[in-house]
Amino acid sequence: MDSVRSAKLLAGAAVVTALALAASACGGSGGNNDTTTTTATTGNSATVAWASGVCNSFGAWKASLQRAKASLAGNLTSTQFMNAAHQAEVATQGLASSLQQLGRPPTQTSATVQQSIASLRTELQNGKKKIDDTLNGNPQSKAEVSSAVASVRTTALSMQSSFTSTVNDLKSLDPGDEVEKAFHQAVACQPFFT
Repeated sequence: MDSVRSAKLLAGAAVVTALALAASACGGSGGNNDTTTTTATTGNSATVAWASGVCNSFGAWKASLQRAKASLAGNLTSTQFMNAAHQAEVATQGLASSLQQLGRPPTQTSATVQQSIASLRTELQNGKKKIDDTLNGNPQSKAEVSSAVASVRTTALSMQSSFTSTVNDLKSLDPGDEVEKAFHQAVACQPFFT
């Protein structure tokens, strides 16, 4: 029973760690709380404010995952593990909620941007559900535990890929596009473009 419990803890730790690594691979910082910035003559301040909101949401998500990862150091107890897993879950739910609240950017190209963000939100929610289902499956045998760890790892990597793909989609908007300019002008987004 203790080996199954340890394996569950390791599987959960792998999820939190993979998500933290996914967030850190994309850059960004949760420490910048600027929500608006001065726009150049070609920018729209409402669009820059929206871009700042998106970047702040991703930065807060990343910071939460990093805190969860840091709490897994040392001799991990079941309570510490559950707290870290809960922190990662709440962070992902917060990201999804923040992106939903931001809605469409105030531009004519907003449908494309909104579709990318909606797809990411759905993929993150589906990944979270799959990880929850796997961790709640109560694997008993060594083979079941190995399978659960592999499933969690695959799901976490898929979530990382979805996040990276969405960031790249948003970064690759037409250079003349207002949303891309807003992302480059928003102070909160600067860490994502370095």
